[in-house]
Amino acid sequence: MTPRYPTDCPAGFLSQYFVIEGDTMSKIAKTFGTTEEKLIQVNPHIQDPNILFPGDVLCAPGFRKPVDCPPNYQVLYEVDYGETMSSIAKRFNIGVEELIAANPHIPNPDYLFPFDVLCVP
Repeated sequence: MTPRYPTDCPAGFLSQYFVIEGDTMSKIAKTFGTTEEKLIQVNPHIQDPNILFPGDVLCAPGFRKPVDCPPNYQVLYEVDYGETMSSIAKRFNIGVEELIAANPHIPNPDYLFPFDVLCVP
């Protein structure tokens, strides 16, 4: 099957996510901290949201930023390609769990995306 691409993405959903084997709308929505219903709504090019194919491209929330940072975490750090919570924690010499706790706007710390913004000490 030829991958399906959106013609455009609405404001707030300007990132593109490439579907991999085993993905579901529910799983992808959870990863990006949105609802399955909203993800389906902004991806009308996927006619049956229960059927995704590897290589399909979805509009996804982009550039996740914290609303507030905890005390002592006032530095904002923009994630670069390939970085993980672990690599960033090591860079700033803090614990991974501490970094995760300071960034509740990242619903799944196993999935960081370029341009996500984190609170760091």
